[in-house]
Amino acid sequence: MDQREAVGLEAVRRVSLFRALDDAHVKLLAGMLRERRYKKGELIFDQGEPGDSLFLIVSGRVRIFLASPDGREATIRILEPGTSFGELAVLDRAPRSAGVMAYDDTVVLALYRDDFMTLLRASFPLVEHVIQLLAERVRYNTAYTERLAFLSVPGRVAALLVQLADSALVGTGSVRLALTQQELADFANTTREWVNRALRDFADRGLVRLERGAVIVLDRPGLRALME
Repeated sequence: MDQREAVGLEAVRRVSLFRALDDAHVKLLAGMLRERRYKKGELIFDQGEPGDSLFLIVSGRVRIFLASPDGREATIRILEPGTSFGELAVLDRAPRSAGVMAYDDTVVLALYRDDFMTLLRASFPLVEHVIQLLAERVRYNTAYTERLAFLSVPGRVAALLVQLADSALVGTGSVRLALTQQELADFANTTREWVNRALRDFADRGLVRLERGAVIVLDRPGLRALME
């Protein structure tokens, strides 16, 4: 087994989407993957582009975003290693529904549509996992839309901090989120000034601690209370 194939096998076993595959299909999939590397801030694909491949994140993180005609961006989600993205366009052959940018220096493995469809035909458990993944994405997008529609700006910022902290750490400990206020504003679909006001209020209440380029989440239950 060469080094590329070994890296592919390890990456496949870490991705929840492919945990249903048996060893033979994991090995087959690993041979189909193609490594790609992106620098922080580099575009992986843009909204509206044709989509012929999905991606597995080996290292680094990626930012999912929507862009308006005037160039503004709204960050929808940040995905961690061990997750996948780009599945929807691969399944329905429609243009990409969102853009994806490397949030850090990032290594991904690309899987092309024909190979993915071959795996789906060969493994019904994989089909079930794809359905679960798509259901989770729908629920996430519904929750995101609800936050924008019904929560105040402080509520949206609180919800975002809780979401990011929960994804970074299981339990109740403090969590350091390496995000600038502008990045939080893009995520919460508001301005940096409003985020700054919300964070200062949270800090005064002892819910967070502010550092240059980061927010330390100290009290997730207290932040959740602001979402109600």
